[in-house]
Amino acid sequence: MEHYDLCIIGGGPSGYAAAMRAVDFNKKVLLVEKKRLGGAGIFDGALSSKTFWEISKEYGSFNQRMRHYGLPMPSIGFSNVVKEVEEAVMERSNQLQKHLDQVIERDPQHFTFLRGWGRFVSPHEIEVETEDVTTRIYAKNVIIATGSRPRKLPDIPIDESVILTSDGISTLQEYPKSLVILGAGVIGCEFATIFSNFGKTRVHLIAKDDRILPFEDEDLAKVVEKNLEANGVLIHRESRLEKMDVVEGKVEYLLQHPDGSK
Repeated sequence: MEHYDLCIIGGGPSGYAAAMRAVDFNKKVLLVEKKRLGGAGIFDGALSSKTFWEISKEYGSFNQRMRHYGLPMPSIGFSNVVKEVEEAVMERSNQLQKHLDQVIERDPQHFTFLRGWGRFVSPHEIEVETEDVTTRIYAKNVIIATGSRPRKLPDIPIDESVILTSDGISTLQEYPKSLVILGAGVIGCEFATIFSNFGKTRVHLIAKDDRILPFEDEDLAKVVEKNLEANGVLIHRESRLEKMDVVEGKVEYLLQHPDGSK
């Protein structure tokens, strides 16, 4: 059985950073990742959504200048936007993979990377299942950095086609004519900003509280709220979702408002 100073389960932003730091201290490290190195720091998360946001911001600002001078507004295809996002993601992913290869080549005695599933069989023993073989290792210390995924709500038929989580945004083929975003936290407001910036989507933002971004500073939330509404976003405050269904390829939903109306 191979012994390690540290085993890290999960090769996302925190897991990868922890592995590199441990290698800096000459620890013997095993990094286990089941899917994509970089995790939500690159794919379906920080990098992809921020690239999406930057493109929409630049496009929105350019359109404002064009309107100011009475000039026709240019159009940008959604496929072009997605392509730019994918290229940014792949560039960073390749950089990370190249760095990983360099670390392995430079110090193979101290660093091992396995693509597979890691699970505890005892407090210090980890079973790692790869495509080819299942091995068991011993680690003095273990970091669990498995990340998270969007929580699917009961009674809402999420199909990542019509009703999507944030992970499904990249599967869209064109700008939706209308978009309902359930939840006015950071991610909800981010995508409301993105799609409203392009000016091709009617965005509805459903907030269960009396304001958006309930866990952020109120003054900051008011600025974001003002900008969203100036962009045409309709914010449903203190609203509760009663039901949501897909009917003939479109979303039908029922909201209950503070005064009891629906």
